[in-house]
Amino acid sequence: MSASEQAVVQRAQTYLKRLRSTSRIALWQLPLVAAITIVAVSAPAPWNSESARPLVAAGFFLVCAAGAACLTVPWDRLPEQAALLIPIADLVSIGLIRNAGDGTLQGLGTLAVFPVIWIAVSMRSILWTLVICFLGPLLITAPTLNDAVRRGFPAGASYSLLLPILMLTVAVAIRTATAGLRIQERMLRAQQEQLRSLLAESQATERLLSTILDAVNVGIVAIGPDALPVRSNRRFREVLAASGWIPAMSEGQGQLPFLAQDRRTPVPRERWPLIRAAAGERIDGEVFWLGTGPDAMALSVVARPVEGPEGGAVVAFGDVTALATAVDDKAELVRTVAHEFRSPLTAVLGNLDLVLESEHLDPGDRLRLEVAERSAERLLDLAADLVASSSNAIPVRLGFADLRPVLAGRADAARLAAVAAGVQLAVELDDSLWACIDPLRVGQAVDNLLSNAIKYSPDGGTITLRALRSDGWIAIEVRDSGMGISEDDRDRIFERFFRTSEARRSDIPGVGLGLALCSWIAERHGGRLEVASEPGCGSVFTLYLPASGPTG
Repeated sequence: MSASEQAVVQRAQTYLKRLRSTSRIALWQLPLVAAITIVAVSAPAPWNSESARPLVAAGFFLVCAAGAACLTVPWDRLPEQAALLIPIADLVSIGLIRNAGDGTLQGLGTLAVFPVIWIAVSMRSILWTLVICFLGPLLITAPTLNDAVRRGFPAGASYSLLLPILMLTVAVAIRTATAGLRIQERMLRAQQEQLRSLLAESQATERLLSTILDAVNVGIVAIGPDALPVRSNRRFREVLAASGWIPAMSEGQGQLPFLAQDRRTPVPRERWPLIRAAAGERIDGEVFWLGTGPDAMALSVVARPVEGPEGGAVVAFGDVTALATAVDDKAELVRTVAHEFRSPLTAVLGNLDLVLESEHLDPGDRLRLEVAERSAERLLDLAADLVASSSNAIPVRLGFADLRPVLAGRADAARLAAVAAGVQLAVELDDSLWACIDPLRVGQAVDNLLSNAIKYSPDGGTITLRALRSDGWIAIEVRDSGMGISEDDRDRIFERFFRTSEARRSDIPGVGLGLALCSWIAERHGGRLEVASEPGCGSVFTLYLPASGPTG
């Protein structure tokens, strides 16, 4: 059977299985009853023959009785194979009607295909199916075969042998098709069970994932390539509700209240975290302010793109409002204290200058006053550093300038301290070091780097200030041969108020602000500050600034 025929048979079987047993059996019997009724009405000749009438009547009665039994017998209460008595009785009735009369109804033997199909589909035993489907049609044509034998097999006798062979072929084909359909049905059932199992497992995993996501105190949202939220956890929805943010991500639907860390500058749409994440950008801990006023929230954003053709990304929003507020409060406290220090220190320095101008001071007193003046100046510089370190936006006034005189001047200013510390200071500068810089701030950074190099070289040695132009950058390098920095400390030396363990053990003065200021100055210029160091082998700090202007 072809695939289309198998599909028709399968649909028929599915339809029959949905019916009750009585209705299903009646449908099996209906085609034969209708065919024999049509024959009885359209071919009245056998009824007129006295010799044929009893056989025709018996066959017709048996068919009608079998049809009535289909509707009246409670087949649901009987064994499943009991219904096969109906097609066997049909074979008998067909044989009676076919062999009645003078042979005018011999073509009726082809109606045996109806009970043969029924038996081939419903009988469990393959052997008995083939035996009945061959012997039944053979018995139907037995009188014709007997007559053919007596007359020496005249022409047309082959039809009597062809009918049982044809019915056997039909039975074999149906059994083969039915076996294939049953195998397919078992495979489909197994696949359905597997799909149900996978669906149940997927639903359980979905519930577990939802529970895990809702349990964490970080807002998590999955977005598609269009930057629209696809799925989010409870915390993310709470963040939206608390900030009053409605995610209008498409053009023309308003602006999201994302603000920069200064809480005043709106973040452009192309820099929104979800837009950047949808474009495939990785974000690591950037802080944005969401909303304005007392309900504004500081969010630390982490984003990772989703690997695969579907695209999208997963973005996590951590609420760091309390931490950001504490940092702001700390910075405000530092600024206030530093400002309060500067006023009395200015007055102290002014009075010390007036006293030191006197010509009648004893040399010993003058020496003590000069020590006090230097200490007051040191405190004033420290207060200035505290004010600068507490600001999130160090003022930088950029302009095109040559770094050579700036660096040379800072080296000259540091020579006296280097000589006092027993350190040699070498300077190596390229001829042209033009850049867009704030000379004051760059000088401040170099001062801090040279001062640190001198302080952390207690055993003398050599400090080299080198500046060169390479690949679009100006690299300002300060190299010393001092105590060096351990690997653990190197990761934190640019933090405010951090001092290395070796510096604390050696009682080297300082508060841990110089390198933080240098790093901020480098960032404000669009550059960076790097360090390479090993304990006992000295350190190399390199300040990278974008080069510009004339190259020679």
